[in-house]
Amino acid sequence: MKLQRNTSFAIAATLLFAGFANLTAQTAPNVKMGLRVSPNFSWINIQKGSMSNDGLGLGFSYGVTADFAMFKSTNYWLATELSVSTIPVLAKSNTELKNVVPQTGSTGKFDTLKYAAGKVNFKYNTQYLQIPLSVKMKTDEIGNMKYYFQFGLAPSFMMKSKLSTTIIDGNAIYPANKGITSHDPNNIDDDVYQFTGTTVAGSAKGEKEYAFQDNIASFRFPVIMGVGVEYKLTGNTMFTAGLRFDNAINNFFKDPTITGKSNLLAIQAGILF
Repeated sequence: MKLQRNTSFAIAATLLFAGFANLTAQTAPNVKMGLRVSPNFSWINIQKGSMSNDGLGLGFSYGVTADFAMFKSTNYWLATELSVSTIPVLAKSNTELKNVVPQTGSTGKFDTLKYAAGKVNFKYNTQYLQIPLSVKMKTDEIGNMKYYFQFGLAPSFMMKSKLSTTIIDGNAIYPANKGITSHDPNNIDDDVYQFTGTTVAGSAKGEKEYAFQDNIASFRFPVIMGVGVEYKLTGNTMFTAGLRFDNAINNFFKDPTITGKSNLLAIQAGILF
């Protein structure tokens, strides 16, 4: 069902993109369409809670682009894309985590598994359908080159996600007899791999401590800023290259005790026709 939703959305977005391009091509003095590829370096900025970034993730993005001239000018452009972006997020717990699990062969009896602070690592591998919309300001041609600056928004819809939870020098989070090394954090059936924690002593509301819900938001809403160059190859064909900073403004995690925003720096290359 989830795959069908993602496929339907991708088809609808593609048709919308194509229709918008066709309509604008009829009215704008200049329309440039092309292809883009982009490796990216991602990290998580923790703003609240006992979690921290655990290094840079290496991701990749590819898609189609379109620049539409604004105000009948060659200096101001409305830029949009339809791209698929893989954005890893690496994080680790700064506090002790616990799991309460049933004892094997014992009814009603439980063991508490403890994982020391800094020993639990989370590697999220997420893939999004992105539809950026930005204003691109280009210089006049200098030699065979133009320079540009762009800023805008990049609504992103999750297509799939995978989480590898690893324990350093501790008990394995995944049972040995399962033969798995990752799970879907947003799948209810995989909630067994979350850290259940223990109830705070004397809490009237049953608050938990040493717990972590690994679910993540299915929508990502970043602000984007970029700089780059366009090099004239022949006729109207341009090679383009640049850097883009992508800063999400919504929370990556669904755990109520953790607030973190995912960021990335992308190295872009493409062709415009």
